[in-house]
Amino acid sequence: MAPSSAIAADVALPVDLENFKPSEYIQTEHNSRLYLENQNLKKRVKELVEFQLAHPKLAKPSTREEIDAEKKVTLEIDIKKKYIRAQMAVIKTLYRSSVMKVRDEKEQTAKSRSHNDGLILGLNNLKYEEQSLRSEISAAENHDHKYKKLPLISVEDFLAEFPQYEDASEHDLMTARIEHEHQVRMKLEERRQEKLKQKQKLIAEVKKGKDDLTKLDGMVEKFIEAAEPISKALAIE
Repeated sequence: MAPSSAIAADVALPVDLENFKPSEYIQTEHNSRLYLENQNLKKRVKELVEFQLAHPKLAKPSTREEIDAEKKVTLEIDIKKKYIRAQMAVIKTLYRSSVMKVRDEKEQTAKSRSHNDGLILGLNNLKYEEQSLRSEISAAENHDHKYKKLPLISVEDFLAEFPQYEDASEHDLMTARIEHEHQVRMKLEERRQEKLKQKQKLIAEVKKGKDDLTKLDGMVEKFIEAAEPISKALAIE
């Protein structure tokens, strides 16, 4: 995007103004043309002034030669003035065109700045998301996962039992070890349930035996009570 002013804002102006050449600092084509036409106008005005100074107007021309010379000078001055007016018209046109182009450049600059601001905002959002993701990844990596506390068999023992996992990744190997631990625990749970059933069965049998003994004790007591009169009768005889 070209700068919106005739002289770029980032170009430092010289301190020595006597040797200052504006043409060296103008960076846009339309401003260069405007500067050139201004120089042409300056040149024509200078020529007019020099011509007028070289041909001062006679107060009262009396001879034919003086009258003709005065007319010739006046005609030349009029021609030079016409050139100056034409040059000024060119400059006005170029100036209006330059102003319009500067406005367009400012508008384009504003659009570009807005677009760049949007890109910068998007970049900052991406950086923020990146930082958030990195924080989450770091937290996940440093998290005290429960699976790390599982009493798994060592990697060496596991690979010795399951050599097909020799080339597995760390993740797949850990998954396989956890699954192996799960299967082992399921089998142990089945055995525990079987033992529990056996225990319940034994408890039931023991309880039944106790109940039978209790009944037998009752029967024995009743028998003793029933036999007591007989024992007394036998004792009297």
